[in-house]
Amino acid sequence: MIVLLRALAHLVAFALLTALAAAGLTVAVFSLGSGEGGFSIAGLARLAHLPELERLVGAFLAALEGGSVRSPALIGGTIAVLASLLLLLGALRRPAERLMVLDDGTSGRLAARPRALGQAVGALAETARRVTGSKVRVKPKRRGVGGRIEVTALHPPTAEPGDVEKRVGEALGSIVAGIRTLKVRTRPQSGGRGARAE
Repeated sequence: MIVLLRALAHLVAFALLTALAAAGLTVAVFSLGSGEGGFSIAGLARLAHLPELERLVGAFLAALEGGSVRSPALIGGTIAVLASLLLLLGALRRPAERLMVLDDGTSGRLAARPRALGQAVGALAETARRVTGSKVRVKPKRRGVGGRIEVTALHPPTAEPGDVEKRVGEALGSIVAGIRTLKVRTRPQSGGRGARAE
């Protein structure tokens, strides 16, 4: 639900910013003219029917102040307020981070945050000889126990990819052997120094 609200909030924000940019550009272009009509700010106001809108909004606000607003207007205002609150909730609240469940048995549940697990795997991978850096991507299962870990091992151009893959596999052997629900895939790549966990 929160993910859907967050996506909707981003879509609405993009649409509003686009409309605001277009309106600002239009006003800037019309401000180059002068006079009371045609190519001028006054002419733009008449094209946008701003005087009629001012009278309509003024009448509505006067009725609202006097307490004589009709039910459809109250219902519409209430819906608008609720929609604004939902969009605000979607924009401000971050979705819960999905955990990588490593084991779930009678003794309890063992889980880890994907970023922390990725950093640990990357640190182990970089202990292998000829590995200059790593990029780790952790993909927990949507349901159940386990998941996949993709390790990109960076190495100098002079190193053999097969040898690098073997050495990284040996470095990560303790994790693979201890947690059978994980599937670790290693991909050697010629590159520079640096590590990143995702």
